[in-house]
Amino acid sequence: MSPKPVNPDKGKYKIPGKNNKDLELTLDDDPEKYIVEDMEDDMTGKIPSSASKDIQWFACFAIYNKKNEEKSDYAKVKYSFKVDMTGIKKLYVGLGGQSGYVKDVTDEMKQNNKVTLTEGDPPVGRYP
Repeated sequence: MSPKPVNPDKGKYKIPGKNNKDLELTLDDDPEKYIVEDMEDDMTGKIPSSASKDIQWFACFAIYNKKNEEKSDYAKVKYSFKVDMTGIKKLYVGLGGQSGYVKDVTDEMKQNNKVTLTEGDPPVGRYP
């Protein structure tokens, strides 16, 4: 699958996830200013070789600034996402691209029922 635009439904974006774990994304700004894309869902080849073999990326999206109705650079916009935590012991977000880091967001999801971020291109994954 290649990247494809995702249109909001009542201000929420549905990002299909692996194993029927869809992610619900909400921007804290006017959606007309941004383009959201669902990225390739097979992230296996993009998991660093130093990572545990049990990490299974299940959703990946990108948020771009919209300029002249075209996508521009990655957006720096506050947004949140929700995902059903049934069967998920640990939830992680990858930030900062290839030179980035992985952030454990399990507690935030369990306490707030959502995760809030500002980076526009995070893969989101789980550790079984």
